[in-house]
Amino acid sequence: MTVVQAAEDMSLGFGIADMAYLLQLQDTQASITSAAMLRLGDEAKDAGLIRAGLSSLIARGLAKVAPDSAVSFDPRIDVVAYTVANAVRWTQLDLLQSAEVGDSVLQIESDKTRLLLQPRTMLTWFAVPQDAGVSPEAAGSYVIAQHLLEHPDGGVRIRTTGPAGSAELLVRRDEDHWVYAPLDGDVVGTQAIAADEAALAGALRELRATTGNAAHGE
Repeated sequence: MTVVQAAEDMSLGFGIADMAYLLQLQDTQASITSAAMLRLGDEAKDAGLIRAGLSSLIARGLAKVAPDSAVSFDPRIDVVAYTVANAVRWTQLDLLQSAEVGDSVLQIESDKTRLLLQPRTMLTWFAVPQDAGVSPEAAGSYVIAQHLLEHPDGGVRIRTTGPAGSAELLVRRDEDHWVYAPLDGDVVGTQAIAADEAALAGALRELRATTGNAAHGE
């Protein structure tokens, strides 16, 4: 699967214990929503799992504990911890190869940072901090376009959640362009055509606008 990486590769893999530890570092509503979007329920509050997460980060050289018990982190960990605790928007891209087979990508955005998280097996994730020079819509349209070029008979379902609620969009490939339509429950709205990635990014921008202004000058 294609992901959009920053010029400097700061990608990192996280297990369920690692993520549970990071999610409890700041007790915010955004942390709760991030946990839900990552499909973590009671795991995010499990004391044993949280302790195991810190041990895992220390063992991997991603965290250090000072003699006064203060914990410091690798910069990549700081980015992930800040983003999940201060998020203002969550966008899930369900990348469908067919009715039975698919993958997904989760974009999480704070006021200062953006992450692209790819779920792996057994509740693990591959996290990629996004280049600040690439807009969230451009990053999303790139992932969508690449997926549909590789799987022209597939589709993408986008759900974005911002300050004013959630909205959904369906996208599919049709010859040399993309067709998209809003989704409200099980009701598919009027279809429109995006001739290129810029137009597709514009459709994502409009979708985000319906859920309120949040990060990065929306």
